[in-house]
Amino acid sequence: MRAAALVGGRFAVGEHPDPVPGPGQALLATEACGICGSDLSAVAHTEDFLGASRDSGTTGFLFDPDRPLVMGHEFAGRVLGYGPGASGPAPGTGVVALPWALDAAGAVRTVGYSNEFPGGFGERIVVQAAALVPVPETLDLGLAALTEPLAVGFGNVARTTAGPGTPAVVAGCGPVGLGAVAALLERGAGPVVASDPSPLRRAAAARLGAHAVVDPGPGPLGSGADPVAHCTALAGTGARPMVVVNCVGLPGMLNRLLHTVPRGTEILQIGGVMTDDVIRPVVGIYKDVTLRMCLTYPPREFGATLGRLADGRIDPAPLVTGEAGFGGLDAAFASLRSPQDHIKVLIRPGRSGTGITRTAEHPSPDTR
Repeated sequence: MRAAALVGGRFAVGEHPDPVPGPGQALLATEACGICGSDLSAVAHTEDFLGASRDSGTTGFLFDPDRPLVMGHEFAGRVLGYGPGASGPAPGTGVVALPWALDAAGAVRTVGYSNEFPGGFGERIVVQAAALVPVPETLDLGLAALTEPLAVGFGNVARTTAGPGTPAVVAGCGPVGLGAVAALLERGAGPVVASDPSPLRRAAAARLGAHAVVDPGPGPLGSGADPVAHCTALAGTGARPMVVVNCVGLPGMLNRLLHTVPRGTEILQIGGVMTDDVIRPVVGIYKDVTLRMCLTYPPREFGATLGRLADGRIDPAPLVTGEAGFGGLDAAFASLRSPQDHIKVLIRPGRSGTGITRTAEHPSPDTR
C-alpha cells in the first residue's frame, strides 16, 4: 500500500506492505484521516511522548522511533474484509472506529502509534472488528473522521458534574475543545465561555452556541482577556461550581487556572503537556479544586458523537479548514502548529501534491 511514514522527524511517502487482519480484526480502506494535537506532540517531542508512555505504563502508545511509523488515529474508511473469526459490517460499508487492536501477544496497541498497526496516513488500516461503528449514509464519510476528536470532548464532559446552570470555561478551541463546548451546551451548562487566540477557532465556538468567546491575548498565557473572570462575571453570585475544560497543551496553563478559578471548581486537563510543568498544589487545595486528568471516557460517547454528526446536531463541515494528500503531511503539520491557520486538516489518500487545499473560508472573528 501507499503510505506516508514518519522517518527522522519527517514524512516519507512510499510503498509499504499491506497490513493483514489477524483473528478478530478488520481491514479498512482509508477514506480520510485527521491530524490530532497528540500527533503534533509525538513528532515534535518524540522522546518525551515515549517517556511518558513508559513512565505511566501505557504500553499502547509505545513505538520504535528508529523504524518507519504510519501515524493517524482519527480515521474513517470502508470495510475491505475480516481476519479469522471476525465479523461486522459488510464489505464496502463506511465506518469509523476507536483506534485499537490486539497484537499477537494479546496486548492493546493504538492504531497509528504502533509500528505493527499503521494508521490513516496509509491506504489500509487494521483495527479490532469490535471497535467498528457504521457511518449512516446521511453523513459524508470523510467528515465522519471528526468523530474521534469531537468524542474526546463529549466523552470527558460526560465524566463531570456539568448540568443545567453550570458555569463553564473551555480553554483551547481545536476540535477537542469545540467538542467540549458542544457537550456542555447539550447538558444545559451556562454561561459557557470559550477561549482561544485564533479568530477562526473562536468563530467556530460561537457558531456552536458558546455564550461568549474571548481572546486570551498573544498565546494562551498572554495578558489578554481572562476567560475565568469573564465567566464568573456572567454567572453572577450564587452560581453553581464552575467546570473548566483545559485543552491547552502548554506548560503554565494549569497553574494559572489553579490561581484564577473560583472555589470548588472542577478542572479537566485534556491538553497533553509533553514537558515537565510546575503547579502550586496548595492553591488548589485551599480552594477545594477537583483536578481530573483525562484520557479514557465512556466508549458509548464515541458512537453517540457519530450520531450527533449524522443527524445534524453538529455540522462538521465548517471545522474542516484544509485537506491534503500524503505528500502534504509535512506542510500540514507545520501549519497546524500555528492555530491561526486551521481548525482541522484532513488527509485524503487520493489527493496529490505537497500542499494544503483550503476547504473553508476564514470567518470573521466573533466579537461578542
